[in-house]
Amino acid sequence: MSKEKILKTCDIAIEWSFYSLLVVVTFSTSLVEIFSSVMIAAWLVKMILRKDIRSVDSIPVRILLLYWAWTVLSCVNSGYFSESLRGIFKWGEYGLLFIVAATELRGEKTVKKALYALTGATVLVTLNGFAQYFTGEDLIRHRQLIYQDYLNRVSSSFVHPNDYGVYLLVVAMIFISFLISQGSRLRERFLVAVPAALSMVSLFLTKSRGAWISFAAAFFVLGTLKSRRMVALFLAMLLVVFIILPYTAQQRIFDLADLQGGTTWERLMLWKGTVNMIKVHPVMGFGVNTYSRNFPKYKPPDYFGMRYTHNSYLHMAAEVGCVGALLFMVFLVTTLTLSLRGIFVLAEGRRKAFAVGLFAAMAGFSMNCIVDTHLYSVNLAVFFHLLLGYCFALSCYARKD
Repeated sequence: MSKEKILKTCDIAIEWSFYSLLVVVTFSTSLVEIFSSVMIAAWLVKMILRKDIRSVDSIPVRILLLYWAWTVLSCVNSGYFSESLRGIFKWGEYGLLFIVAATELRGEKTVKKALYALTGATVLVTLNGFAQYFTGEDLIRHRQLIYQDYLNRVSSSFVHPNDYGVYLLVVAMIFISFLISQGSRLRERFLVAVPAALSMVSLFLTKSRGAWISFAAAFFVLGTLKSRRMVALFLAMLLVVFIILPYTAQQRIFDLADLQGGTTWERLMLWKGTVNMIKVHPVMGFGVNTYSRNFPKYKPPDYFGMRYTHNSYLHMAAEVGCVGALLFMVFLVTTLTLSLRGIFVLAEGRRKAFAVGLFAAMAGFSMNCIVDTHLYSVNLAVFFHLLLGYCFALSCYARKD
């Protein structure tokens, strides 16, 4: 096989692995690992044959490599080397997926297919969630409603309603962006109208307050990117939606202020214990992928649970130190800032609609990580890094092209 055919085969493998990942993140960790491996392997083959690493050089990639190097250094304090080794490879995988998406998926043709993939996945997972709501069990993974929870929170094929909520937040922003984009064709608007409605109804059924608030913030960002008039309209819509919410939903939001009980109190206990860990090793951390091993020694005496931090950034600071957490946040802010600059110069059309929706979605996802550990869920971490890289590819690289 000639070099040109091998490169073309790699391009096809990368592209279709991307579309496949957009679907399988909703229900299978095993398939996520398989398609991630195929995508990365095909990209590595391309890099070896082309012998040109300059094509992947960018400021976010440099910062990301620094962050990954710091995760390796964090193992100095790790008392659990095998766990840390797995963490190093896992964060390396996420970083490579970002790089591949950011550098290999620039073409206009990927937008339409990616939109179709997200539409199909959203329709499938939301209908599965409705089946779970009415029958008590989803059809894909046979996950049951938590009957001890009077809220009957829907999770569909995801492990937890909060995970399902952040996924719905992301896809809803993309579909809404296409709905209100001046460059969207009537057929495309009709295509995304159904999954947009399904995703927002499903978001309500998750009863995930973090996802609700992050959705409102992402919705505001989306309106800001459109026009001042759109900002006012979006704020009015959010106010109307809040007013017409059932009393139980409104009360669930107000319960966030209850610092003496419920999930707010539990999060405060988790954060307090995590801060105790950070104080011990503020620079290097305890070592990547060792939070669960070390937290029991530092949790508050009056908290008896054994859960993750419910804050991705504090979790990160505990494992790889404040320097590592800061590097990741600089990478995130830099990527979003450069993407925003690129969005402003894009012409109206399908590419800009997708980029704007992705930017708002990634902003909402990043905010949601303040109250949950989505960056430590394999499927959601892959989903996040892929779409963050794709947002960068659609917007920032458009300027270079």
